[in-house]
Amino acid sequence: MANLLARPTITREQAFLRACNQASNLPLASERLREGATAINCMGLSFPNRLGIAAGFDRCGKLGRSAGNLGFGAIELGSWTQENWPRSLPAQHSEAILNTRLGIRLAATAPVSPEQETAQLLHLIESAWFTADYLTIAPDWLQQAVPFRQLHRNLLRLREALQTLESQTRKFCPVVYKLRVKPGNEEACNLIPYLACQEVDGILISFDFGKPVTDAHYRQWRDPELQASTCRTIEACQHHLNGSSALLTNGGVCSRQNYLDRLSAGADLVQLHNALVFEGPDIGWKFSQ
Repeated sequence: MANLLARPTITREQAFLRACNQASNLPLASERLREGATAINCMGLSFPNRLGIAAGFDRCGKLGRSAGNLGFGAIELGSWTQENWPRSLPAQHSEAILNTRLGIRLAATAPVSPEQETAQLLHLIESAWFTADYLTIAPDWLQQAVPFRQLHRNLLRLREALQTLESQTRKFCPVVYKLRVKPGNEEACNLIPYLACQEVDGILISFDFGKPVTDAHYRQWRDPELQASTCRTIEACQHHLNGSSALLTNGGVCSRQNYLDRLSAGADLVQLHNALVFEGPDIGWKFSQ
């Protein structure tokens, strides 16, 4: 049983090493990426294409911006916490593609209250501010049974601190709020109208059946109706946003058609993770061109 449980982890580690090796061995791919897709302005940033790598694949930044050599316009690192903060931070620029965007996913550790979680997140945001092009957070109080007044107070506290930080540093670093959505149970999307009114920089809809993700679980996403349901959710979310915030999505993107369908449904950026693990590092070029 222990070996069976360890296999997904081993597979992911092997996939990550293959991706790092391939990215470092490829010639500079800026011209190929530029010719293969249309750049997009999103959250005040320019992305060379709309395909990214989700957090969890590259935890510390070893691949980092070199993900551009695999056909990706962005990569999200992490999750980073106070306890697992990398000893060395990824360079702000890479010898690969200079405009491949670098996001960092931040997470509080065992907070005892929404207020403590917010304080931890603010500390992490300050620490990652100059390294990241954008940041992603998923406060527990955003999707738990927290009184609305308390939720609103913590969101405002984050927004005001971010405005102060931007003013002090003269650096713009958009923040994306991640919502976990189990396919078929889309209650998290009820928060979309509220977040749209708050004009947050971005919202990440992450479709997730839970861990671990095995090859068999990954293949479940081949179901056309399951894919169609995710697109309907994205369409509904985009309808509420009406351009007020960027809409990102990940989870269950297994083919180029899945990727195109989510863009057509209204996603601004689409992230991969498990497709890299089970399909290999070439998947980026196959999707983006």
